[in-house]
Amino acid sequence: MRIFYTGSDIEDLAASGIRQLEIGPGVALTDAARERAEELGIALVTAGTAQASKVAVASAPAKSEALPSKPRGCQHGPLSANRSQSSASGGPVVDQLVEAVSALKKRGG
Repeated sequence: MRIFYTGSDIEDLAASGIRQLEIGPGVALTDAARERAEELGIALVTAGTAQASKVAVASAPAKSEALPSKPRGCQHGPLSANRSQSSASGGPVVDQLVEAVSALKKRGG
C-alpha cells in the first residue's frame, strides 16, 4: 500500500513540528507537496540513508518559528439575498457546463 502526501499534508506535518520526512518506495508526493516541503523547511530524505536513520524531530516549533494558522472552509461572507440567479450562477461557462451535465443525465449517461 502506497502513502500519498499532498501540499496540505505537508503543511499539517510542519504545523505539528515535523522537520524531516522519510521517503521510501511506498511513499509518493505530489509536486505541490514537494514545493511546500521546501518552502516550510521539511527535509525529504531517502529511506536507508544516514540522514534518514535519525529520528524525525517532532517537537513543536519555537514561538518565533510558529507557522500562521491556515484558514479552513469558506472565506467569503454570506451571499446577499438580492443577487439574481444569473449572477450567482458563476458565468456563462458554468451555465454551459450545467446544461451539458443536465443533458447527459437525461440521456442516462
